[in-house]
Amino acid sequence: MWLMSCRLAGESQEWLERKMSYASSQVLFLGELPFWLKISQSIVEAPASPFQVHRSPSLRDALRRLDAEQWQALLLDLSHPSAQELLAARKLHDGMGAIPLVALLPIADPQFQSAASAAGAASVLLLNEVTSASLQHAVVTAINSNTLRMSYRKGTPMTLPLEQSAVGMDRLPSAKIDAISHALNNLLCVINANADILTDQLDSTHNAVRSVSQIKKATKSAADLMRLLKTP
Repeated sequence: MWLMSCRLAGESQEWLERKMSYASSQVLFLGELPFWLKISQSIVEAPASPFQVHRSPSLRDALRRLDAEQWQALLLDLSHPSAQELLAARKLHDGMGAIPLVALLPIADPQFQSAASAAGAASVLLLNEVTSASLQHAVVTAINSNTLRMSYRKGTPMTLPLEQSAVGMDRLPSAKIDAISHALNNLLCVINANADILTDQLDSTHNAVRSVSQIKKATKSAADLMRLLKTP
């Protein structure tokens, strides 16, 4: 059974990295097999997810990749034997510390909650709550929280694209346009993920179901418009 689970995890990882090569946000995962199986399954169920998850097989590999590669978020299972070592390394390394952390908790235990808080986790996710919507919400929340925190530290005001004139937008460098588009897409993902969570929680006869459905349609339309704006 354990060998079958390991083989399934490996196949899921290969499928994810092959199918999601277009994804813009790179996320690194270090954790135990139960978490990886649920994360793999959740992303398979949502192939249009805006991020790509890579599993690190060991602490050494995770430290090397965090130091040498660009990551938008770190998924860390706090029950992993090397979790505390990785957290200690993050505090000593400015580059690693700047990567937003999503703390994965095996159970709703006060000690794990305290550990996540002490580690400065931008979001927290329980094992039994991992779904495509909750995972997407946790990652996007962490990325956006980190963006706001870094902007606050630098004293850079956050302005919306709609505050710029049409001429000003034409003069924006492509890198800035991409950054704005990415941020807006992240916000749309947050809205869509929360709508999914509400859909799961509401009874099919509830009056709010139609409103939630309209919210999801609106976010999809907005995402389509964003893609059209970026099309030459």
